[in-house]
Amino acid sequence: MKERLARIDKRSLGYMLAFASAATGAVRYNLAVYADLRGFGHVWFLFGMLIIGVLSAGIHVGVEDGWAGLRKLKGHRNALLYGVLMGWSTLATFLALDYLNETVMSSLQQTSILVTLVLAVWLLGERFTKAQWIATTIICVGILAFRPWSGETRAIGVTIILSGAVTGAMASVGAKRWVVGIPPRILMLWRNSVALIITGAWILFAEGGTPILTFWTVVACIAAGILGPYLHGLTFLMALQRIDAGKAALMSRVQPVIVFLVSWAFLSRTPAGEDIWGGVLLVVGVVILALTRKK
Repeated sequence: MKERLARIDKRSLGYMLAFASAATGAVRYNLAVYADLRGFGHVWFLFGMLIIGVLSAGIHVGVEDGWAGLRKLKGHRNALLYGVLMGWSTLATFLALDYLNETVMSSLQQTSILVTLVLAVWLLGERFTKAQWIATTIICVGILAFRPWSGETRAIGVTIILSGAVTGAMASVGAKRWVVGIPPRILMLWRNSVALIITGAWILFAEGGTPILTFWTVVACIAAGILGPYLHGLTFLMALQRIDAGKAALMSRVQPVIVFLVSWAFLSRTPAGEDIWGGVLLVVGVVILALTRKK
């Protein structure tokens, strides 16, 4: 596998990893909705998912580095800030699922790209070609248009998800600037651990009731834990090692399209025909972005 990846140029592999991050991140939301429909609440699902994420990242670090590998966090105080920002961003998305359907939530979450682009240009000095700006514009228009099954949106849900989008964008740019010297697998273990503590505290002080466990909800939680807190974050951090933060974030904007398609196929969600155009714009913008090259 490593030999095959070595044959792919750095830029193309970066875009592929960003797309993989979008795909794995999307499916975790579909699994959360599936479990919630069977009595396993969204935040409890996130808590179980993060436990699996911590275990997965821990095993990866143990195999690759041994536990001494955690010493690589020494001197990187911003890794704590990164973990807190991503911890709230992750919790916010699952809290918002109580007020918005999964596609609307995922679509609103993509507004983080605007914050990411501003910070990437301002703090990281990233630059875009004309073709890349065209792709960016198409993606942003697609984000605004892509709201299948929108129906009613509650203000508290929109507020929660937008706060998560802003903190997620700050974390993405921060990861490129602050913690670039830390291997992604170690940073993922740190991030998942901090998110687990934040989610556990929320459950302790704000969440009522207990989850209804069935065999399939547990399976969904385990699958989401591997796909979400582990692979989703890991592949995005690996993408940041190969392409700019703004471009990695843009490439991952296809996430709501994947959420939409999986919900349509497996959760019996019926979209409005006109809303499909938003998804088409997202895909077109991402394809143009992937095909453009710097001069």
